[in-house]
Amino acid sequence: MFLKKLWEYLPFLSWIWELKDPKNLKADIIAWVTVAFVVVPQSMAYAQLAWLPVQVGLYTAFLPVIIAWLFGSSRQMSTGPVTIVSLMTAATLGPLAISSPEWYAAYASLLAFFIGLFYLLLGNLRLGTIVEFLSHPVILGFTNAVALITIIKQLPKIFGISLEKWISYFETIQNLGLSLLSGMQHNITLLFGVWSIVVLLCLKIIAPKLPRVLIVLVLSIILSYFIWFDTMDGKIVWDIPKWLPSFDLVFFNTELSQGLKNFEVLRSLFFSAIIIGLLWFTESISVAKFVWATTRQSVAPNRELFGQWMANLASSFFGWYGVAGSFSKTAVNLKAGAVTGFASVVTGSVVAIVLLFFTGFLKNLPMATLAAIIIVSVSSLIKCKPILHAWKFQKQDGIVAIATFIVTLFWPNLEIGILTWVFLSLVFFIYRTMNLRIVEVAKYKDGVLRDIQLFGLKSSKDVSVIRIEWNLYFANAWSTQSKILDIISEKKKLKYVILDLGFLTDIDSSGLYSFENLIFSLDEIWVKVYITGLKPPIVEKLDRAWFIKDFKKKNVFTKVKEALEKIEKKEDGKIDIEPLKDYKPYKKLEDEGKDILKKYGG
Repeated sequence: MFLKKLWEYLPFLSWIWELKDPKNLKADIIAWVTVAFVVVPQSMAYAQLAWLPVQVGLYTAFLPVIIAWLFGSSRQMSTGPVTIVSLMTAATLGPLAISSPEWYAAYASLLAFFIGLFYLLLGNLRLGTIVEFLSHPVILGFTNAVALITIIKQLPKIFGISLEKWISYFETIQNLGLSLLSGMQHNITLLFGVWSIVVLLCLKIIAPKLPRVLIVLVLSIILSYFIWFDTMDGKIVWDIPKWLPSFDLVFFNTELSQGLKNFEVLRSLFFSAIIIGLLWFTESISVAKFVWATTRQSVAPNRELFGQWMANLASSFFGWYGVAGSFSKTAVNLKAGAVTGFASVVTGSVVAIVLLFFTGFLKNLPMATLAAIIIVSVSSLIKCKPILHAWKFQKQDGIVAIATFIVTLFWPNLEIGILTWVFLSLVFFIYRTMNLRIVEVAKYKDGVLRDIQLFGLKSSKDVSVIRIEWNLYFANAWSTQSKILDIISEKKKLKYVILDLGFLTDIDSSGLYSFENLIFSLDEIWVKVYITGLKPPIVEKLDRAWFIKDFKKKNVFTKVKEALEKIEKKEDGKIDIEPLKDYKPYKKLEDEGKDILKKYGG
């Protein structure tokens, strides 16, 4: 029992013994040295994307990577700074930085701390599946808008024009345009930026397996050094501290603690931590599932929550920013043949070596090259096709994605974007569920009761079998009653209605009341109602509400067939029931149904 619990909280104990095999150890070392060469330049670029110093990106790629390996369930998943984490950090903290730019890095660290606490809460409550509540259309709309804003904000670095980084992106466009019209661009910086973008895109097409970011970074540093780029007023990274960071929990900072007494700052950070935590964990669990699909190794969402909590907590304790699972680095890891999570230790160690001995080599890196890396990386997040696909598949999803995109574009604020999604999603959910699929059915030639309109079937004049194909709740209760009455109103000789509720999985008090009202209305015109197909949970709820007792159990059946047999016995055969027992096509409707089925490949 103790060992089982220990393995639950320290999952690496279950597979660390596999490193005794030299093949596994060699594979892990090779895989994660390969990944480390990708991590170093990307982490620097991602830090800039989050408006943080480049060394913060390197620090964040050091310890959190190892922590996530120790406590996560996925062996090959690479955790660290990623595009979406950096984007969301900048989008969240931008408004706060306008009033307190000196505390921006501390706010980023606090954000990681609060996200870690949120993960801890979700993990302890076993709520890892809560990520399923996130709507794909809103993620599409939000990431497209933030990616576009990010590209615009990076353009001044490409042109070598200095602009205040905290201004809105509308002001960035305006000021950049005025600067270009005045000829204020720095031509050599522009050449570096354009060259970097072109090389990155060409390598992606020609040699996608090569570490193109590392290649561009090394070539740019060498070229910058030999042409004395910094003496031409070109902006470079300059010196990166040659030491590993120390413990630096921002809560211990007296001045910042005073500033955090501002409720508005705390509220913004807490709210953003919840939303970003869900988005980041969605990314991480998606990466973990990608690993599972490739290796067939089990993934535990709640265990991943614990691992991500520890990684973000460690990052915040040292004054860094948030981390998540990375698709690109994980894919490199898998292709390189990593077997166990020990590879993460190798990656973190390589980053530590770079921080200790090779930061001097990085100082000549042009900022335009980092901006180019960010632009190319972020541009992959701009995806119009999925939004168009969502629009064609279901217009409401397309509207949610486009509305979230527009709102985020004009009001680049995380809270407004998410609240827009919540409002629109609720509105469209209620709209969709207000219109239940309610059909009259009859016997088809395969022996199954099917929609008389779609399959061209005759219906009985005396008995209607009506199927309700969803749940009954306050938003659709009365429209459901109206639709059923509309269906049976055309039958002047109708004596019986059989309600097939086999698809009903839930009903609320409004649905129950409308149900009772429907039965009362039909009883007033001498139409008898039978109910079939009720699932046990529904029966239990109806029984608690006295419905079964009042309606009488003898009017409730397991199958439609049983209700028909009772009607046939009661009427002694003097009733039109053949369309419900045998296939009776209705020529006009049958032809229409065949056309529909043919159109959709039925």
